[in-house]
Amino acid sequence: MKITRKSENGEHREALLKEYFLTASLIALLKRVGEEAAKAIPLRAAVLVPIKVRR
Repeated sequence: MKITRKSENGEHREALLKEYFLTASLIALLKRVGEEAAKAIPLRAAVLVPIKVRR
């Protein structure tokens, strides 16, 4: 299925509908990968606490 758009200058733009679906699915995939990567990172890293050394 093709989508044809005409601009005021008389130019024609044809795009396949599956191009739009491909772009949308790639965006959704990247969003999902980002969410899963955020889950994999620990919420808080271990905090180093300074210890006083006695001599």
